[in-house]
Amino acid sequence: MSTSLEQAPAQLAAAAEQLLDYARQSGASDAQVLLSSGHGLSLNLRQGRLRARRAEGHNSVSLTVYRGQRQGTTHSTDFSAASLADMARAACDIAAHTAQDHCAGLPDASLMTQAPLDLQLHHPWAVSAEEAQALAARIEQGISDQGPQVQSDGAFVSAYEACSFLANSRGFAHGYAQSSHALSANALASDGQRRHLSHWRSHERYSERLQMPEQIGARAASKALAYLDEQPLCTGRYRVLFDPDMAISLLMDFANAASGRALYTHGSYLRDRLGSQVMAEHLSLSEDPFQLAGLGSAPFDSDGLSGQRRRVVEHGQLQGYFLSTYSGRRLGLPSTGNANGPYNLSLHSQLTRDSDDWPAMLAQLDRGLLVAELAGEGTHLINGDYSRSAKGFWVENGVITHAVTGITIAGNLNSLLGDILAVGNDVVTRGHFSSGSVLIAHMQIGGR
Repeated sequence: MSTSLEQAPAQLAAAAEQLLDYARQSGASDAQVLLSSGHGLSLNLRQGRLRARRAEGHNSVSLTVYRGQRQGTTHSTDFSAASLADMARAACDIAAHTAQDHCAGLPDASLMTQAPLDLQLHHPWAVSAEEAQALAARIEQGISDQGPQVQSDGAFVSAYEACSFLANSRGFAHGYAQSSHALSANALASDGQRRHLSHWRSHERYSERLQMPEQIGARAASKALAYLDEQPLCTGRYRVLFDPDMAISLLMDFANAASGRALYTHGSYLRDRLGSQVMAEHLSLSEDPFQLAGLGSAPFDSDGLSGQRRRVVEHGQLQGYFLSTYSGRRLGLPSTGNANGPYNLSLHSQLTRDSDDWPAMLAQLDRGLLVAELAGEGTHLINGDYSRSAKGFWVENGVITHAVTGITIAGNLNSLLGDILAVGNDVVTRGHFSSGSVLIAHMQIGGR
């Protein structure tokens, strides 16, 4: 794959300027255009056989025009002059027939980012198809090294880079490049009676920061094998420890509830909750859009506004939402620069000590359920009710004794976050979110 996007910024900027001109000529009073161009390689190997190998490339352009407070949007993958002219005419025709929306429109130019920061988001990986296949083979070797009861159900390698450019009729015109690379494994364990599938993934902007392929395979295989030693669990209320990956799922649910659309459509239990207690008092939730090479970092959002370093939750109290220009207007609040969602969110506890590693968190759990996998969409943001299918392990005296599968865990998101007793120092990052393991006082478990 190519190791640079050197020509893309200039080409995208020229196309953006041309499209804005066409929009003005077609009758737009304001317009915004977002263009993106990227390429990459993805590969899937299963038990030594190549299942898929793709050299991927994409071009995309999105135009939004305003005729007063009427809005029209069109999309294309064609950057030719004729296509751009057609887009502008079509968008303006759409805008002429839509209803007026008093919240529609670009943000004020004074709010837009003037000098976007270089956040070091672009780190190309010049991996060939042959090298990617060798990496996938090493992932599968990591699986097979765990014994004859487990086999690969797929090893995956991907390398991707893209450049995007945002411009509008109020003078904003900036772009940036970014990269995204991943290695992952699916491992299937079987003892003749039971079969369990588990997954492990490493995702980074730098290929050098990816976990070793053998380690990725081994992690997926070890978890799959552990589930073979399963025993039933009786229905009841138990102390619960979410491992770091599952703790992140709670943060994702919370971020969705604190996001603009859910709030202005009255679909979130967090509406009108600014300043109220939404987590345990010892907890805070920090956002940092400017973390260098962060997977959730960006110099500006799709409105052209920067995010901000802030505490979304402090001492358990909700301090802010995730708002675009439009959702902010609907709620009577300023944009937070989150038109594309949250940036890098990290959960912290004032109680966490350096010694609160994974064994220490199991010791704090003492007796209860360790949640290691979740399935299903069981979070109702409108009231916070929470119910998910789960797999994990039963813990006695701080020691894992056996696997537990085929259960459900239930509660209310507001109560769960308020009942967090501790956050571990075993922090992992998945995409835009970071957390250690999370210990919850009790949850309702549906067993057998």
